[in-house]
Amino acid sequence: MKKEEFLNIKRNLFDKYYGGLNEMQRRAVYCVNGPLLVLAGAGSGKTTVLVNRIANIISCGNAYESDFVPKDSSALITKMKQLAENGTREQIHEFLPTVAENPAEPYQVLCITFTNKAASEFKERLKKLLGNAADDIWAGTFHSICVRILRRHINLIGYENGFTIYDSDDSKRLISDILKRLNIDENLLTVRTALNTISRAKEEGVFPKEFAESGGNDNRMQKIAAVYTEYQGNLQRSNALDFDDIIMLTNLLFDIHPAILDKYTRQFEYILVDEYQDTNLSQSRLITLLAGEKRNVCVVGDDDQSIYAFRGATVENILSFDSTFRNARVVKLEQNYRSTGNILAAANGLIKNNTGRKGKNLWTDEGEGDPVLQKKQSTQSDEATFIVNFIRSRVASHEYKYGDFAILYRMNAQSNALEIIFSKSKIPYRIFGGVRFYERKEIKDIIAYLSVINNPSDDTRLRRIINVPRRQIGPNTLALLDEISQRENKSVFHIIKNASDYPDLQKSIPKLERFYSLIAELRSFSQTASLSELIKEVVIRTAYKEMLTEDETDMTRADNVDELVSSAIAFEESVSEPTLSAFLEDIALVSDTDNFDSTADAVTLMTVHSAKGLEFPVVFLPGFEEGIFPSVQSITEGEKALEEERRLAYVAVTRAKRKLVILHTNTRLLFGRTSSNPVSRFADEIPNDCKIVDDKPQATVTTVSEAKKKYSNSQVSFLKNIGYSQNTQEDVEQKQFSAGTKVEHAMFGTGTVMSAEKMGGDILYEIEFDSGSVKRLMGTYAKLTKV
Repeated sequence: MKKEEFLNIKRNLFDKYYGGLNEMQRRAVYCVNGPLLVLAGAGSGKTTVLVNRIANIISCGNAYESDFVPKDSSALITKMKQLAENGTREQIHEFLPTVAENPAEPYQVLCITFTNKAASEFKERLKKLLGNAADDIWAGTFHSICVRILRRHINLIGYENGFTIYDSDDSKRLISDILKRLNIDENLLTVRTALNTISRAKEEGVFPKEFAESGGNDNRMQKIAAVYTEYQGNLQRSNALDFDDIIMLTNLLFDIHPAILDKYTRQFEYILVDEYQDTNLSQSRLITLLAGEKRNVCVVGDDDQSIYAFRGATVENILSFDSTFRNARVVKLEQNYRSTGNILAAANGLIKNNTGRKGKNLWTDEGEGDPVLQKKQSTQSDEATFIVNFIRSRVASHEYKYGDFAILYRMNAQSNALEIIFSKSKIPYRIFGGVRFYERKEIKDIIAYLSVINNPSDDTRLRRIINVPRRQIGPNTLALLDEISQRENKSVFHIIKNASDYPDLQKSIPKLERFYSLIAELRSFSQTASLSELIKEVVIRTAYKEMLTEDETDMTRADNVDELVSSAIAFEESVSEPTLSAFLEDIALVSDTDNFDSTADAVTLMTVHSAKGLEFPVVFLPGFEEGIFPSVQSITEGEKALEEERRLAYVAVTRAKRKLVILHTNTRLLFGRTSSNPVSRFADEIPNDCKIVDDKPQATVTTVSEAKKKYSNSQVSFLKNIGYSQNTQEDVEQKQFSAGTKVEHAMFGTGTVMSAEKMGGDILYEIEFDSGSVKRLMGTYAKLTKV
């Protein structure tokens, strides 16, 4: 009787302490030992659950579920009764560790998130519950956790511990060099195709030798295998890893050195993984390895929000978790704290059409709210105008501020018409997903200098800056350096250091010696200088700042370099050991959403993929049409692709907190073609009782010639600017600019063509404008002129 009394009072005390959580959230917190799958619906408070679960593991262990009763429990029962009747939450918090069972030390807890921002937020919230002990928890992304392990042990698999991490741009440069070196025509095998294929192989743990063997007699696959082999060899010679290597090589380390794996499986008593639906095969395998025989693994995710198959993610990881980890418990978090009832009804009605899912039904006790508005417009211009007018009226009435609105589109090309209307409206807006700070040329140049200072074997970064600013070290000299480097299997920097040993380099020796001395002196300076001091020294000693300030019309780049110094100072203040290697690692692992500022008072324009994990009071979904959302590709590829597309639509809908507006048009001009698309099947799948359908568009105008019949000259001119066109073949043939051409656009100013791709009788240009933004524009209506 006393045992039952003790256990009941103890558990009631836990329930009182965690009274702010709902029943299913508490269940997830209390399930401590063994595998656990938490199916967390959108807006269901999963972060709160994770934070409280970790705090409970560290402070109380398995106390809630344990049936253990101390021999002399009378005093404890009396104390618990008193706390249950009139104890404060703080008093209960102080008492609960008294009944703890096998609590974990903070360093025994591994928490993996998908962004650095999420990891930082976890630690901040845990600090409020655990104090400074939270600092010892291993919390980070898959990549940052694996880098931490590799920094300690990568020497065991043929690399040095001070390795460099390549971003996608570095990898593309290296692949491009290899294609040239192997005499492979980029028209037959593009850099993107080669890199994507290699990336998929790495995600599946396939190394170059196995890849070559699996390709058989397929000529194209043999070419990719040759590129993969050369690519991996170059990376290792440069002591560099790309993003896929980070996890693949960690798995390799554990496979080759079981003692190292054993060290970490013994250390990590408890493993928690967030966003498990977005993991790939390598990541899932890593978790299985680390779980070991203890199997204390908790994965949190939502199979209905698995939208990154194009990056290698596989929804099967979460769908099969309870068969991979037998006897796993499953907890569903279905109560939503974000959206209104009507928005959730729309989401539930949409996603129930998928068959490959665990199944759950989101609900809220916050009321139905406004119905979803499904609005039809004549054209994409009318669509954009409607959105602008809607926002303007709601802000004028003080119902919302600009930062409350988000426009989420399926593809980046949809943003062009929106941007032009917004520019004319004077409404503040920001486009998420443009050129990131660390992707700007001047920043990448300085980071390349820092990388070479940190790791002189980094050939790709060295090639980038050896003649920036100009040092008269031209392509012929660089080709010779590469040739000798390949022949002798030594880094380019090593060849430069010993240039006098190579007769072919005699003419370039003075210039190469000056470059070597520059890097050697900066390396020496870096040993005693702070990060910010080092960056300033690099900018001055290399004459980089001088090069930037020579152009008085473009001082933004110089300002960006100054901002990099500010970033270094902030880094110095935020970590205990602000080394150059740590700074470069921090930059390499930063993600897009780490930089999203939710406090900015401006309308947000972004793709649905970019919006995952974010929320907004009011969301617009333009282009809800067949062939756009769902995309043509998903329609043609079959049911599996269409289910992923429906999950993407589900993510879009569940970003909205109070109002959701779905838009489609009679006709749409996109990629130089005017089409009439039926309303999206996803709109039809949303139940009628939670939406209002307004299908009364204005008169449709699709070409300039039609506009002349209905509008004034000034309006016709405006229509031309936003993309209406007669789309003649003559127009297409007159406007063909190759990559590297400097062009000018009436709205966006001057820029450089990055790529030109024939599409639908037109040419799709990708242009980096001097403002720093990157646009994809169709040649027929972009009206580009050569500068």
